Amino acid sequence: MDLLNEPHKQWASRPRDQRYESLDSLYAAVAARRMASRQVDARAAELEFIPVDGGVEVSVAKRAPVVPNNWAFGQVATRLSAPAGYLRTLKPDLVSQCLNYAVSQQNGEGIKALTFDTDGGDGPTMLSAVTSPTYGRIWDADVVQAVQRIQAAHPAFHNPLEWGGKPSGLYASDRDVFMFLVDGGSIVNGGGERDEMHRGFYVWNSEVGSATMGIATFLFRQVCGNHMIWGGTDAKVVKIRHTSGGPERFVQEAIPALREYAGASAAPIEATVKRAKAYQLPDYSDATKVAAWLQGKGFSRAESTRAVDHATREEGQCVTLWDCINGLTAQARELAYVDARVDLEKRAGKLLELVAE
Repeated sequence: MDLLNEPHKQWASRPRDQRYESLDSLYAAVAARRMASRQVDARAAELEFIPVDGGVEVSVAKRAPVVPNNWAFGQVATRLSAPAGYLRTLKPDLVSQCLNYAVSQQNGEGIKALTFDTDGGDGPTMLSAVTSPTYGRIWDADVVQAVQRIQAAHPAFHNPLEWGGKPSGLYASDRDVFMFLVDGGSIVNGGGERDEMHRGFYVWNSEVGSATMGIATFLFRQVCGNHMIWGGTDAKVVKIRHTSGGPERFVQEAIPALREYAGASAAPIEATVKRAKAYQLPDYSDATKVAAWLQGKGFSRAESTRAVDHATREEGQCVTLWDCINGLTAQARELAYVDARVDLEKRAGKLLELVAE
């Protein structure tokens, strides 16, 4: 996962029916799904596949057949060592024959099957996940609720607007949830108009085994309507796998870490920025030597030369470490490819480590 580019990727790829404007509406959707979900502990040998018009249904441990969604079908095929992509090209009766044969070759391996009733129980019951018996489910609803509580304690955090002014950055599908929140006011004042930074974070989870549970935190200067993050730095991530101990780690580690980040003082970061502004570069009066110093920190010759040029143009000088960082981030804004821009901004941000205490 490219940490600083992930909110933009989510914004660009999510269909309309996966987008939510508020944490309340997002929670209502995932909480309703949880209430309609049932977990069945069984053995892989207790699966039975039944051909029906338009697809295949699955009976788990002789229960009433359920309809697997696309994700669950791939999971169960993988657990049975069957090629899901190829099976999707076959007729239902052939798919059932192939999978029932695979079931007949199973030993006593356990599974966890997750089903949910659609349309409030009036629609078909879906099979949404087939995981190992040691899978530690962290419910999407619990993750959203935790973020709601953090926002309630720190109301400046909000999901950012997209082009047109609609709140965005909150998403849920039948396999995952993603929440992107930013602080609406400057929380880091480095002493100048161009030295303000904001605090941001995003949280993701999948209760059906599509992804880990995770939290990414970072500082940034600006977020656009397409949720591209500009001037991002100090990115950190916590990931929790859905093992048997996953739910406990979610409660004891992930949420306390996010709560601490949301309420942390900006003073240490402000002090680092001020030290960077006071840190004079070696031989700063010679642009060629400043560029050579940057090369010694891992930047290419072209990046180093352009950084000095951009700093001189935008800051009026390239004398301090902060000037140099601003020159690099200004150069990054002109790069055509997002991955290259994020990479350069990330490496520029690491220069702050030179003055961190």
